[in-house]
Amino acid sequence: MKFLFICFLFLAPPFSAFAYSTTGIPTVGTVNPRTAIKDATVYYSTLVSDNDLLKKCELFLDEKSVTSMIIKKDVVYTTHKITTNGTKKMYTKCTDTDNNVVSGKEVSVVVSSGSLSVKPGDLIKMGCVGNVMVNDPCTSVYYYGVDGKRHSFPNEKVFKSWFDNFDDLVIVSANVLSDIPLGKNVTFRPDKRLIKFSTNTVYAISYVGLLRPIANAAIAESIFGKDWVSLIETVDDVFYGNYRIGATVESSTAFSWKDANTATKVIDATF
Repeated sequence: MKFLFICFLFLAPPFSAFAYSTTGIPTVGTVNPRTAIKDATVYYSTLVSDNDLLKKCELFLDEKSVTSMIIKKDVVYTTHKITTNGTKKMYTKCTDTDNNVVSGKEVSVVVSSGSLSVKPGDLIKMGCVGNVMVNDPCTSVYYYGVDGKRHSFPNEKVFKSWFDNFDDLVIVSANVLSDIPLGKNVTFRPDKRLIKFSTNTVYAISYVGLLRPIANAAIAESIFGKDWVSLIETVDDVFYGNYRIGATVESSTAFSWKDANTATKVIDATF
C-alpha cells in the first residue's frame, strides 16, 4: 500500500529551477550547452518564465541573430551549426506580446574539432581484456555528444529509453576515452513514463529533458491513462541534479508526452 500512496498525495516540488516574473515581463535564462563540436548540429535551449506572453525568441551568436527559437512551456530551443573553432558569445533574446524585449545573460560557448576517433552520436567504451568484474571501468558505456563530451547512462533503463541494444558500440582506447571530457549524465527520453525521486512528487518528462511536476492524480490519469502509476520510474536522488525543473502541470491539456517525445529524437536535445 505504501507504493499506491503516491496516487493520492502530491507535494510541491522541492526546488523550482526558475523564478516566475511578478512584473508581467518574461524572464529569459542562459543558453545551454556551453560547448560544441565544429560543424555539428547542436540543440541549444534556454529556460524562460511566463512563456505564454512570448511572441518570438532568437538565438544570438557574437551579437548576430542566427535563428529563431521554438517556444514551449518553460523553455525555448533551436538547432544551430557553428562552422569555426574558438570561443563564441551566445545569448537568447525574446520579445513579448507587449513588444518588450528581454535578453538572457550572454555566455561563452567553446567550439572545438572534437575527437578524431569517434563521431557525434556514437556509443563508446573501452575494450575489456580477460575476465573483468561488472563494475570495471571498461564496462562503462558512454554517449558521445555534439557538445564534444561523453555522457554516462545512470542505469540500463535510461539506456533502453534511447537504444534497443549495444550493437553499434565503438571500442576506443583508454587514452582516447580519457581525452574526451565527461559531461552530464544521460536522462530518460520523454515518453509515456513518469519519474519520482524520494519525495511524493511525480514528474512528466518534457522538452529538452525538463521535468514538470503533475499537480494531482486526476491530471496524471487524464494524460497517461488509468495505469499511470505503473509508468513511474523511481530515480535515485543523486541524479536529481541531472534534470531541470519546470512549471507544474495543472490541467490535462497542459502537457503532451507524445509531442515531447516527437521533439526529442536524440540525446543531444536534452543537454
